[in-house]
Amino acid sequence: MRQPGVYEEGGKAFAEEGQVMLDGPDGVAVSMTPQAAEDTARELLRAAVEAKSQISLRDRND
Repeated sequence: MRQPGVYEEGGKAFAEEGQVMLDGPDGVAVSMTPQAAEDTARELLRAAVEAKSQISLRDRND
């Protein structure tokens, strides 16, 4: 079930002048240092794996 404010499309990232820019849905825009972008990428992957696990567990319990 899709929830309001939860996006199904991912953002786009690109490098510009030594910074990483992230353009997301609804005009979300963030610029980060390369290190901050690497840290964020790791955290996003970790959270995505955890969220998929939660969905799997929920579906098994329904």
